[in-house]
Amino acid sequence: MRPSLALCLGLVAACGEGTPAGPPPCGSFENGLVTLIPGPGQAGYDEALADAARKHDRLFVALFSRATGLNADFQVTDNDPAARAQVTRFVTEDDGWDFEAAVGVTPESLGVWQKSAGLYAGVGVAADAYRYGVLRDSGAACAEVAVARAQLVRGLEGVDLAARITGVPGVNARSLVNLAFPSPGYPEPTPLFDEAGDPLPAEKNNGEWRADESGEHPEWRWEDSLSRDMLVGWAAAYAAAWEVIAADDEIPAELKGRLQQNAAATARALMKVGESGYDLEIPDADGRLTFHAYLNENSVDRLYIEGAENGFNATMALGIVGAMAYVAEDPDIDRYVHQTLVVQRQLPKVAAGEMLVNFGVASNFSNFNMAFTAMWLAQRYIDSPEAAPFLRLALETELWTKDGADPDRQPRDMAQSFFDVIYAAGKSGATAWAAGEEPVPQDALQRGLATLHAYPAAPYFDREVINCDAAEVAAQRCTLLDGTEVDLLGDAGRNEAEVARQLIPMAVRPPSNYHWRSDPYRYNGGADSGALMPAVDFRIAYWLGRFVRVAE
Repeated sequence: MRPSLALCLGLVAACGEGTPAGPPPCGSFENGLVTLIPGPGQAGYDEALADAARKHDRLFVALFSRATGLNADFQVTDNDPAARAQVTRFVTEDDGWDFEAAVGVTPESLGVWQKSAGLYAGVGVAADAYRYGVLRDSGAACAEVAVARAQLVRGLEGVDLAARITGVPGVNARSLVNLAFPSPGYPEPTPLFDEAGDPLPAEKNNGEWRADESGEHPEWRWEDSLSRDMLVGWAAAYAAAWEVIAADDEIPAELKGRLQQNAAATARALMKVGESGYDLEIPDADGRLTFHAYLNENSVDRLYIEGAENGFNATMALGIVGAMAYVAEDPDIDRYVHQTLVVQRQLPKVAAGEMLVNFGVASNFSNFNMAFTAMWLAQRYIDSPEAAPFLRLALETELWTKDGADPDRQPRDMAQSFFDVIYAAGKSGATAWAAGEEPVPQDALQRGLATLHAYPAAPYFDREVINCDAAEVAAQRCTLLDGTEVDLLGDAGRNEAEVARQLIPMAVRPPSNYHWRSDPYRYNGGADSGALMPAVDFRIAYWLGRFVRVAE
């Protein structure tokens, strides 16, 4: 496998001139990188946005990832004003990373942690990886690089645990919880099998809590029935981290070895042809398939239709398996991706055919988020001249602007920063092996940055947002809290969500723990609950953009 761009750019010695000598010394502040979102020393560097990112990063390290090393929502007990004030004080009156040292109390005394679910945990680790890569490769302050490295290692230990706690190689947890920390309470774990050896529960569902099957972590619980959206999050963690750490001697070699083993086992499990006669099915620890197991291009939702050529599943399969192959560095897995999926089955061409994602007002934004995430992984981590043109076509015509779809519901206009950054990176041609040499679509990038500027500042508490009162809803015309006027479509959104025809600006959108999978046309929502939003959506969009190298 060719050395990654992270190994070749921003380092003391360039690839092709002998063994790379490593990144510049920490504290040297060699800000010579040219990146999609400009960093210090680049024209267009946005100090205010960098400061907002730092506040979200600090809270993520000190609070949200404290229980598992991974992203988890945090709930202030009884929405206590004093506890909320302590969180606010940490963000606004301190600039360090230790919550207790800053405010005099532990996070455990203030509230509880929800589960760490694969999608959000995975992109949180990816954000940590890119952040560490940016700081390391630009010679940032030594203390800052050390904190970023330690946080990434903690996150990768959590990713590894998600693969090993199931007790079956190639089977990953849907989510994790560490019961040594305060939690809202979880049911007693269900055994994998009954006394007769039959799997439990008798009817497979979309997630059952299980006890640790590794024998090493009795205080942890894991949720089974890994779904496609959770798996693509884990895949993002593996690939982003590997791009950054593969040649980094500061990361424990033993941990890197475990990650490669897990990636290879996951890929091989997906390569297996099941009883259905198809591959690309997600297995579970009870010997059955997970509830939403199907990634094969011949499946539509949970059914098989021979010749269906489902472009969404093709994209998901390429992104997930391509990411795992990139990490595993296994010749058999590489052959499966490049020969079987790309050349023989032509999945990139299938992806460019019909994505089955954009359904206008009724679109499922979780599907949009999955498709963009998988496209990012496929474009960045599959090194294939046969795949690249079709993936770029699919990004342009099936995701960014779908011909024939509702012109008011195109991702190009949704102001979803993660989508904007992925599109800009994809159009530039940037991969893990090469800086983007094509022009960056500045309209997409600037729209993404504007949305990040409008993103709620840390600490981001849940709150009730009522843009449109009952009279405005009845009249189907509303003036939003920022003065924007929109037309209302009633409960025409997915699952009868009340949505507007026009986009709701980020500054007045209802709260979400992951905006990129939430409907940006929904105008009312949220509650004064004491829940804190981890801003992992902000962090992945920002740090991905700061990491992606582009031409001068």
